[in-house]
Amino acid sequence: MKNNKFSLVVVLLVFLAGFPQAKVLDRIIATVNGNAIFYSEFTARLKPFLEQLNASVADEAERKKQIKQLRKDVLDSLIEEKVLLDKAKDEKIEVTVAEIDKGIADIRSRFETEQEYLDELKKQNLTQEKMRERVKEQLMTVKLINREVRSKVKEPTEKELRDFYKNNEDKMVVGEQVRVKQIFFEVSDKSKKAQILKKARRVLARLRKNPGDFEKLVKEYSDAPENDGDTGYFGRGEKIPEFEDPCFKLRVGEISDVFETPLGFHIVKCIGKKAPEKKTFKEAKDYIRNYLMNSTMEEMYFRWVRNLRDQASIKILDKEFE
Repeated sequence: MKNNKFSLVVVLLVFLAGFPQAKVLDRIIATVNGNAIFYSEFTARLKPFLEQLNASVADEAERKKQIKQLRKDVLDSLIEEKVLLDKAKDEKIEVTVAEIDKGIADIRSRFETEQEYLDELKKQNLTQEKMRERVKEQLMTVKLINREVRSKVKEPTEKELRDFYKNNEDKMVVGEQVRVKQIFFEVSDKSKKAQILKKARRVLARLRKNPGDFEKLVKEYSDAPENDGDTGYFGRGEKIPEFEDPCFKLRVGEISDVFETPLGFHIVKCIGKKAPEKKTFKEAKDYIRNYLMNSTMEEMYFRWVRNLRDQASIKILDKEFE
């Protein structure tokens, strides 16, 4: 699934998966300090996650269970965002025009052309002014979190780093890793699945005759041609099983058969493997420092935002979400 290009990765635990459409809103499902959360806002936020879940979970009972939890999580994230924005406004957090301009530029850079960006604005019924306001609100929230949480996280001492390494030496082992290049055939329209599979098999037949043409065929046929289809090294559990299992079975230089994942069809070529190895303290030091600081920040953030939520007036008005 392709990511929503309007999505801003702003900070840990702030979920900004897309922008709600500016259209006639049907009903209010919740309020935060008197500020409404509309059903259409909720469904717009839910949509990309729901599409991904439907594509990846085949069992109907399990899918229904996960959808129920997903709906709860999405509403909870919307409530949290309203709470944080209210606090940012109360604290009079300021965002400069230059900062908003940069935020807009970052979003625009995710589109190949200016027209593509404008078309997406139109598709979501967003004006330029409304987009700027949304970016401003997001930046206000980021600044608030940086001031109230991130800036108060202390860097661990050398002793704390060494103690963590000593107490977790068994976790300092990096498992087997594999690196592949892939030719990816996206199946976004299920009615064309058989046609796309035939195309993938034709490409595989060409590779069996001329394995050296792999990079050429990536450029010619892949729906994900970036970096010549190179995934970089990854370990088990970092990709979906349908993708990583065939990759780990290959020897270096070997090309797979066509295989299917929830996203489409793939042909991969193994270009590297790394055996499991234990990291030295020097090699693991930066990872440990980041891990400890992120863990501390996560704990501080949860306590801080929990307190903000306890102080806020949050009302669920729709029985569907009680």
